[in-house]
Amino acid sequence: MAQNDVIVVKSPYASVSTITCQVDDYTTSSSTQILSGEPVKLSGAEGGNVVIKCDTGDPEIGTDIMMGIAASADTATSTANGTVEVILPLPGMIYRCAATTPANLAEGVRYDAVTFDLTTATFTVIENEGSDEGVHGLRIVDMDTDAGTVDFIIKEGVTMLGNIVV
Repeated sequence: MAQNDVIVVKSPYASVSTITCQVDDYTTSSSTQILSGEPVKLSGAEGGNVVIKCDTGDPEIGTDIMMGIAASADTATSTANGTVEVILPLPGMIYRCAATTPANLAEGVRYDAVTFDLTTATFTVIENEGSDEGVHGLRIVDMDTDAGTVDFIIKEGVTMLGNIVV
């Protein structure tokens, strides 16, 4: 995976708040190290007690509980659990990530509700999947067609601060 796939570009707060989250060992989780800048969610939604990387199509309202963006690499190993510092997805935070297909960036995707893609080793935002208000947990708020990036918010309904899992 890549470091700093997602970055904070605007915050209304004097400092960025983080929380320490538990991470399963890589054998139990069948995962690799969480790197800074990678989006994470609670494993198993409301029944989970560790964080895992988001996957393609995440986060989804009513299914996932988005914990935020990793502020550090996790400390787990193949045999030992660890922790990771996670930037809380507070209201007003704006994040930046590469678009999955930069050529698709146009005014028609502004304010669409979308999700992440992880079909390669890098997280991107699926800018052209079609807006689905009741499901998709990210909202595009701006874009840079030259750089191929989108700025987005994490919708409150998909976070630990406002999610109702059904």
